[in-house]
Amino acid sequence: MHRPSTHPLLRASLVLLVCLAVVTTATRLGVAAGASPFEATLLDFEQAELAKVPAGFRAATTRGRPELEPVAALWEVVEEQKAPSGKRIVRLTRSENRDELFNLLLREAPAPADLALSVRLRADGGEEDRGGGLCWRAVDEQNYYVARWNPLEKNLRIYRVVAGVRVLLQSVPVAADAAAWHRLDVVMRGRVITVSFDGAKVASCADTTFAAAGKVGLWTRSNARSSFDDLAVEAAPATK
Repeated sequence: MHRPSTHPLLRASLVLLVCLAVVTTATRLGVAAGASPFEATLLDFEQAELAKVPAGFRAATTRGRPELEPVAALWEVVEEQKAPSGKRIVRLTRSENRDELFNLLLREAPAPADLALSVRLRADGGEEDRGGGLCWRAVDEQNYYVARWNPLEKNLRIYRVVAGVRVLLQSVPVAADAAAWHRLDVVMRGRVITVSFDGAKVASCADTTFAAAGKVGLWTRSNARSSFDDLAVEAAPATK
């Protein structure tokens, strides 16, 4: 049976419509056309089981020096009447670690290399260190980027961590109430890292150590005890 051929102009119009649909979808997802779409995620932990590590996460420890013996920190979901949203948060309740031992709570699901990441955090305590932050492009617990706020030192710092060893990329002064909730935002596109604190851009630097997509997570150092809520991750918005 003879089938009529599609007119060349009609074929071209259909191809154009498909291309426009792809570009529109990519724009809505905040990724460049041709990149793999990533669904934006907000984790408020309201459905997470109390007294346990939230599903989809695993606790880990970065060993900054081989002679140090890490002790597993206690991460758990708890109820918090003053939570930024809802009633449940994630808290590092106990850590007996010291010195260059870092406590991580890594999300198992992969995140894009170019991403926008944010969290609410509060510095609850710690004798040697306080505060905490976000890690991203994590290959594993020994290799990643981290941005952290420390109310004891009154600063915010960006590091790369390679084989457990921190290398400082940037340090800026940030003085904020340790007893209050604060918002930490990280955006990384290519080699450029931008960090904001409570909505104000405070740091920007560049590094090429980790270029591929990896995991994201929460981070504290030593015996810092901190609370976290509203962890959000999405593909970095397309540049204009």
